[in-house]
Amino acid sequence: MITDQGQRVAAHWSRLAVTVDGALAFLKDRGIAPDRVQAEDLHAVDMIHMGGVAATDKLAAMAGITAGQHVLDVGSGVGGPARRLASRFGADVCGIELSEVLHGTGEALTRLVRLAGSVHHVHGSALSLPFGDATFDAVVMQHVAMQITEKDPLFAELARVVRPGGCLALHELFSGEGEIHYPLPWATEPSMSSLEPVEACADRLARLGFAVGPFVDESEEGRRFHAANIAAYERALAADQGAHGLSVDATKARLAASVAMEHNLASGSVRVGMLVARRVA
Repeated sequence: MITDQGQRVAAHWSRLAVTVDGALAFLKDRGIAPDRVQAEDLHAVDMIHMGGVAATDKLAAMAGITAGQHVLDVGSGVGGPARRLASRFGADVCGIELSEVLHGTGEALTRLVRLAGSVHHVHGSALSLPFGDATFDAVVMQHVAMQITEKDPLFAELARVVRPGGCLALHELFSGEGEIHYPLPWATEPSMSSLEPVEACADRLARLGFAVGPFVDESEEGRRFHAANIAAYERALAADQGAHGLSVDATKARLAASVAMEHNLASGSVRVGMLVARRVA
C-alpha cells in the first residue's frame, strides 16, 4: 500500500539521502579502503535521525535488544540503524524501506560491510508489512510516523508483527505547541507532514494491547544535533562542497531544514523523544 503522501516522501528522501558513491567518497577522504570498511565507519553518513548512532544505541538499550533476537527496522533508510543493531547488539535484523533508491543503497552498503548474513533489506510499505503475525521480538522505528497520515493502519501493522512479550521501540517526532516552521527534514510543506501529540500515540498503543513506558524527551538533544549540523553544512558549503557524503544541493536542502528544526525544537512546536511499548495482549 503506497499512498500519494508516501510517494512524495519517498521521492523527497531519494533526493536527500547519501548515495553509494557519496559514501565511498566519504570513506576515501578518510583513508578507509572499501575492502576494510566496518559498519561504524559509515555511521557519520548513514544515520540521518537526530542523535545519530548514540540515539540508536540508547533506543536499543531501552528496548532490551540482545543477540539472536529478530528485529524489524521500519523505514530503514540506507540501513544505518539496522547495521548497528546487528553489529553492536547481535540481532538478526530486517529493514523495510519505501524508497526504492534508499533500499538499493542500503543493500549495497550492507554488502560493503559484510553484514548481509544478519541484515536483510525489503522494499515495501509500513502500511502493508510482508511478514506473518508475531514474527519479531522487537520493532524499531526512528523518525518515520511523522510522515504517515494513516496512523491507525500503521500501528495496527506494527502491533500485528510483534510477538507477545515483544516490544515496539519508537524514536519519533511529535507535535508540540505553537507554529511549525518549514522546511522540515521530511517535508517541504505542511501536506507532507503528519505530526501528532505523543499522548495520542501512547493512547493508540494502549488500545492495541501494549504496556506503554514513559516518554523520554530528547528535544534539547535534537536541537543540539541540528545546531551541530548547521555548522557542518555551512563549513562545507563555504568550501563549495557537500557535507557527510552528500551533494552540494542536498547539503543546501539539509541546511534549510536544520535551521527550521532547531527553531521548532527550541520553541517547543516540535518534540522528539523515545517510547518503548511492550505487547501484553
